[in-house]
Amino acid sequence: MIDTKAMEDKWKKYWFNNDTFKFKKGIKNYTIDTPPPTVSGKMHVGHAFSYPQQDFIARYKRMKGYNVLYPWGFDDNGLPTERFVEKERRVTIDNTPLKDYIKICKEVSKEAEKDLYKAWYDTGLSADFKNYIDTSSDFSIKISQELFLDLVEKKRAYRDEAPYVTCPTCRTAISQIDMKDAVINTELVYINFNGVEIATTRPEMLGACVAIFVNPDDDRYRKFIGTEINVPIYDYPVKVMADNSINMEFGTGAEMLCTFGDQHDLELWRKYDLKARIILKNNRINDGNIIENLPIKDARKKIVDELINRNYVIKIEKIKHSVNTHERCGTPIEIGISKQWYIKDLDIKNELIDFGNRIEWIPEHMKTRYNNWVTGLKWDWCISRQRYFGVPFPVWYCNDCGEILFAEKEELPVDPRLDERKRKCEKCESENIVPETDVMDTWATSSLSPTLYLKHIGEMDIYTMDARFQGHDIITSWAFTTILRSYLHYGEIPWKKIVISGNVYDPFGQKMSKSKGNIVEPRVIIDNYGADALRYWASTTMQGENIKLREQDLMRGRKTIIKLENSLKLIMLLANNKKPEKAQPSFPVNRWIITKMEKTIKEVTEYMESNEIMKARIVLDKFFWNQYCDNYLEIIKNEASKEDRRNETLFTAFSVMENILKMYSPIMPFITEELYHEINPSSGSIGLEPYPEFDMKMMYEEEDEIDYIIGIIDIIRNLKSKMKLSMAAPLENIKIHGNSKLINKYDYILTGMMHIKGIEIINSDEDYIENQ
Repeated sequence: MIDTKAMEDKWKKYWFNNDTFKFKKGIKNYTIDTPPPTVSGKMHVGHAFSYPQQDFIARYKRMKGYNVLYPWGFDDNGLPTERFVEKERRVTIDNTPLKDYIKICKEVSKEAEKDLYKAWYDTGLSADFKNYIDTSSDFSIKISQELFLDLVEKKRAYRDEAPYVTCPTCRTAISQIDMKDAVINTELVYINFNGVEIATTRPEMLGACVAIFVNPDDDRYRKFIGTEINVPIYDYPVKVMADNSINMEFGTGAEMLCTFGDQHDLELWRKYDLKARIILKNNRINDGNIIENLPIKDARKKIVDELINRNYVIKIEKIKHSVNTHERCGTPIEIGISKQWYIKDLDIKNELIDFGNRIEWIPEHMKTRYNNWVTGLKWDWCISRQRYFGVPFPVWYCNDCGEILFAEKEELPVDPRLDERKRKCEKCESENIVPETDVMDTWATSSLSPTLYLKHIGEMDIYTMDARFQGHDIITSWAFTTILRSYLHYGEIPWKKIVISGNVYDPFGQKMSKSKGNIVEPRVIIDNYGADALRYWASTTMQGENIKLREQDLMRGRKTIIKLENSLKLIMLLANNKKPEKAQPSFPVNRWIITKMEKTIKEVTEYMESNEIMKARIVLDKFFWNQYCDNYLEIIKNEASKEDRRNETLFTAFSVMENILKMYSPIMPFITEELYHEINPSSGSIGLEPYPEFDMKMMYEEEDEIDYIIGIIDIIRNLKSKMKLSMAAPLENIKIHGNSKLINKYDYILTGMMHIKGIEIINSDEDYIENQ
């Protein structure tokens, strides 16, 4: 048996050293926008499931004659990398100069990329790993800055002092893209608002109250609408207002609007153009009264105690409450006011939905997630982050007149925070110039992946790309932002097709997590079953569907590897290790297997073209296991020894085996490369060989006749099983009831394959066997 690890190492080295999968632009190109994984963690089983799915298509397209651009990249800037570096090196921006901090981040990223590159390459991906990009390189920073300036020129990027969403833990602005809903345990405090009872989960924001809102249909409060009441403790008046968005069933049905307790506060504040009272800044509360620069939790306790002492609290309930959190760390978000950079997108929702409709979505229903996201956008995209290792804004500010200074394109890439060149304000000629200290959201660069990949090889003329493969969990981030940037910069869709993958669960359908102890490392799977078996498992579900990591699927993949190896060994043995000369099929069994092969080629190709990998692999499995191995090879064990049909039979066996290997090659590249080279040592790679093409001329009428005989063989097999005999055990004499004409014609197959000494044939409309 082949040493799987040695085989995989051999072919990985061969492909890499020979640039087997390097892109060479031609007339017929196929381009993939590869998801650049982050460097902040290990490759997990979700990656081992989703990335092979794009590789199946990359390998298939090469064999169909396309010049395939399958690039590779790493997303190594931004908050996830900072957190990873701080953990690895135990450094923080608080104890490290910025220049040194950036240098350390780059060093750690490069070290991580080496290990990660190997992990992905071990799965047999045919990406161009030699020429990968990373989002923190000068190359990527320059392009990101160039396209930021392009948005400035188009008046699509702007800076504004406005409400923004912030994460208290990560200490940075975030966007709607970075948020997710979570249910938390909290307290609902009922407060007597000098005659009107309100209920709030944010009592610490009392000093920021600018209005009381009720539902216009709520009879309890109709008489208060338009009146003013004083805010408890702070004793200033606010107006009672009405809006249909107020939930009459929550709390008392009356709520205070604070600047800003949550997104609903922000929406109402904007809708009614209310004044702002800002007491929350840098995640601390300072109300100029009783709370002086306290963290939110401490401020909440202090204000509630004060309200209780003054008899304003009616009751306090323990509740579960849905809040917006930062998806990176799970911290409930806060809303403040400061100057941030934005990309304007709220005014082009219809255009973005139209662009989404122009892209083919696989599966189709995943487009609904994109459409719902675009329709539900509430703010322009905030792209500035108060972090350190990221793409710097090529921007300075005049401290005297407030003018914004932009870098010249010739200066890019540039980091204003570290740039020592003297600058002068063109408006007031002041030299009192300060740099922008924020960096761009990592999605602001990742969203440019089609541009980064194509500019990296100097081939922007083949934009739009052909396909994007990604998980459904980042439709609202990576897919959306890429479509947005492509629309704004080029007025073209980024790719013709987007293919969505699902999530991986354990055998019981549970999400994998460290706390549950059900995480399985891809390396362990590869060590135990081989990379081809891992990839086989990745082909056992439809696009967009979730998948369970089940041992039986891995074992099925492993058994297929062994079956392929043993099948080739058998026909090599029958042929005395010599490939036979070409021959036209005339023997009915050979014409039968060729007909079955042609049907398989046609069906598998149709499924591969529509990205239905699972269906393609099931059809191929059925042909290989049931028709080729169980029947054809068993038949020719005897027939290959007959001189009048030996060469033809062996040539057929080899040619069909070659096509089987080619069709399995996109899914199981290692074993197919190994076995194909045993047949064709001079081949550069099976991955560069032509994919089998359906040929109508190779469809023969003997198919039905041999199908009938195979049916009789199955009846005999069942008889032997009932008699507890092996398939090789001889039978003296049997009576076969059935189509006497066909049974007579092919009795040599029955006697030879099933080891029967004598057959008595009785013509009958019903097929059955009698053992004598």
